[in-house]
Amino acid sequence: MKDNANSKPTRKKKLLFWLILAACLLIVAAITVGVIFAVNGNGRNMTLDSGTVEGGGQQEPPDSGDDDPGADTSSQYEFISPVKDVNVICAHVFAHNKTLDKYYLHQAIDFGAPAGTEVLAAVDGKVLSIEKDDKLVYATVTIEHAGGVTTVYKFIEPAESLVAGAAVTRGQVIGAIAAATGIENADGDHLHFEVFKDGVNVDPEDYLEIDPK
Repeated sequence: MKDNANSKPTRKKKLLFWLILAACLLIVAAITVGVIFAVNGNGRNMTLDSGTVEGGGQQEPPDSGDDDPGADTSSQYEFISPVKDVNVICAHVFAHNKTLDKYYLHQAIDFGAPAGTEVLAAVDGKVLSIEKDDKLVYATVTIEHAGGVTTVYKFIEPAESLVAGAAVTRGQVIGAIAAATGIENADGDHLHFEVFKDGVNVDPEDYLEIDPK
């Protein structure tokens, strides 16, 4: 029994020895790794704002995608409302057509305004077509823009000077709202405004900032 009693402290001492040894090895390993990172870090140029990179070369600026970064392209790509006084009577939503008495996806924004109200080009572009319907006394003007975007202005009387192929600028008067007629006649006088991206109809509010009233 005496031998068993003496063996217990010996085992504890051995276990304590190995734990201390393991801890020492971990400390040594941690110090070694820290020294390696410190040496490597000091050997590199870590200053990014200066425009330099490792090896003394010049850091290339990010490509903005514009040929002339200093050019003002806002008029080419930022839309404005096609009428001055915004009064949305029907958005790009599933809606009830009172004239036809049926529900369907209204793929445009209708801006309510009296006949004769000026219609403006929403953004720079080129007149793609002017389709007139003499029986219904209105026309549809289609304008193509940069980036595969097309705008359509329906139920308007186009300006006399407006012709297919003509360049237009944002805010230019391209016509006036015609008297209510056609398939949205029950909604009263208004501009039916559509936007297409790469030939696909999209919500005009993707391009316009319209404050709700």
